[in-house]
Formats: sequence, C-alpha cells, structure tokens
Amino acid sequence: MPCFQQAAFLEEAVRSVLDQRGVEAELIVMDPGSTDGCRELLQKLKSEYGELLVLHFAPDGGQSDAINKGMAMARGNVLGWLNSDDRLRPGSLRIAARLDCSEPCWLYGRGGIIDERGSCISRPIVWYKNWRGRTFSVYKLLTEDFIPQMATFWNRALWDKAGGLDIKRQLDMDYDLFLRFAMITAPEVITEYLGDFRVHSNTKSSQQTDAHLHAAMLTAKHYSSLFGPRGKLAFLLHRVFSLRTRLIYRLIKP
Repeated sequence: MPCFQQAAFLEEAVRSVLDQRGVEAELIVMDPGSTDGCRELLQKLKSEYGELLVLHFAPDGGQSDAINKGMAMARGNVLGWLNSDDRLRPGSLRIAARLDCSEPCWLYGRGGIIDERGSCISRPIVWYKNWRGRTFSVYKLLTEDFIPQMATFWNRALWDKAGGLDIKRQLDMDYDLFLRFAMITAPEVITEYLGDFRVHSNTKSSQQTDAHLHAAMLTAKHYSSLFGPRGKLAFLLHRVFSLRTRLIYRLIKP
C-alpha cells in the first residue's frame, strides 16, 4: 500500500485489507514522509494488527518505486496493491486466494467508485467499465484501460516474469503492467465486486486527467505496434475512446 498524506482515508483502507475473513493477509504500507498524521495512525493500527501490518517509513522514487519495493518485501505468493485512499470489498481476498499456485496467473473483478464519505457514485461510469471488462482479450485492453486496479490480483510467478512496475511511470503504471501480464497469460474475469476506487480532490486521476489519458495512449501505441494490423486497429479505437473520455470529463467536472 503506497501512502502519502492520506490520513483521512488510510484507516478504512488498512482495515478493508486486514479485516478480511477466511484468509490471513499481510499488508505492507510504504510511506516516504507523510506529515498529516498518517504515521501516527499507522503506529496505532500496528499495535492492533501486529505482524500482519508491516510499516516501511523511508524515502522512495515515487509510487511505482514504492510498490516495487513493497512487492520485494512481501512474503506471500498472492499479490496486489491498494492505494491508501481506496478500499477492498469484503471477501475479495478469499477470491484472490485461488491464485496461490506456481504457474503465472491473475484475475480481476468489478470495481466501484466512491466519494470522500464512502458512498457509491458515478454509477453510469461504473456500469460502463464493468460492462467492458465482462470479457477479456489483449486487443480489447489495447483499445481502453478498463481493468480496475484495486480489484486486480496476481501471483508471484506472474509478477516476476512480467518484471514489476516501470518506475518511470507515475500515471499509467497499472495499464502498462496489465498489458505485460496479458502478453503472458489471460486473466480470470470475476463478476463480483472486489474493490472501490475513491474520487476526491487530491486524487491523481482527478488532478491530471488529460496527462493520465495521454500517458495511456502512448502506452497503447507502444504495445499495439507488436500486434500487426489488429494492433493498429486497436490503437485507432483507443484514440477515439480517449477523445470521448476527455470530452465526458470536461462536461461532468465542476
């Protein structure tokens, strides 16, 4: 769990992982220097959860670097990351536990969108992304990033084979990773909700929508070049979908 200045949402995020039933989860929180009370809150939670909550307080090279370092520290075979302002749904880790095997594998489920109070919002967007993700192909993923990061899990074999996150990427690192995953093996698609993405004024996706979409387009361009004519068509569709998304966000943002 990469964490920086998210004290308002941190406790809910931590508890959504460590209060899961039917599994024993290890949560590693990477905080490079929060000053808003995160570290004090984490120490309090540490006294409650003990060795299941691992705290790493040290500078890092950004979110991707923090996640890579956390994955290297993790002792389990089933992996995932949750940002400190998002949350898992109950039962999600029990579903993820099916990935505990030696062959590279991954899965994703449905994702919700919540506001600062934790209430479900943006239902049309949630419906659309989950509709797009109901079936999977690498060509479909090249047209648009529809996989909810907080509702995606994989095993150590896949992470090691794919090579982890590209630390130069700070906006679309999950899209890049999932495309590399898809080139190794197709995911299992789960129809249950596994996590929620929180929208608030300080989220990177809220502050840097255009930059995020542009980064994803460049990533799609790179990978589509590996797939010949079908890849070119997928990238053309990506450009169309990206333009549509920009227009929608400009209309709905205050």
